[in-house]
Amino acid sequence: MHLSDEDYQKLLENIKQLMIEKGIKSLTMDSVAHNLGMSKRTLYKIFESKQQMIQEILNYQHKVHIRRCDEIFNASGNTMEALLKIFMLHRNFMAHITPAFFRDIDNALSEVKDVYRNAEDDRHKVFLGIFERGVKEGVFRPDVNYTITSKTYKVQLESLKRMEEVFPPGLTLLEVYDNIIIGMLRSIASPRGMEILDSLTGRPGSFSSLRKD
Repeated sequence: MHLSDEDYQKLLENIKQLMIEKGIKSLTMDSVAHNLGMSKRTLYKIFESKQQMIQEILNYQHKVHIRRCDEIFNASGNTMEALLKIFMLHRNFMAHITPAFFRDIDNALSEVKDVYRNAEDDRHKVFLGIFERGVKEGVFRPDVNYTITSKTYKVQLESLKRMEEVFPPGLTLLEVYDNIIIGMLRSIASPRGMEILDSLTGRPGSFSSLRKD
């Protein structure tokens, strides 16, 4: 079945929202067709299988994320500002995606895992480029191992959602995320970068002026 590029992107976006809400395991072809008001037969004319559909969604999400990062950079005054806004983009993703998504990725077929891992590898390269640019601008310290910094961030980001259900009362995922990100940014910031960070966040150690819960 042929769809225009615009209609296909709208379809992918709608299915992505369902995946964020339900996870991968619960996202059946029946449930997708029902939620989107189409027949399962029509859906199978677009995607050969659920596996192909999930792979297309993950690839689509990755492309959207990379494009959004580029837009953020073009609209930002410096690398510290751009990186902080990218972290806010991640924060919004963490706030809305179901913990089941990460558990489902752990148990997904190898082809689906490969798409997810390749996207994560690309994001790691993007972060390394951002850090390198920030060092040249003088907003990040030159004596930091940014490969470890980037990989540690990835581990923390994915671990948070897997751990959310065991957080003690009074501690939210977003509060933990904010603490991790502000701590990391302050650990890599040069004196100039620290001034920029504090001016952007409103006060030392806060996302208050940027976040939208």
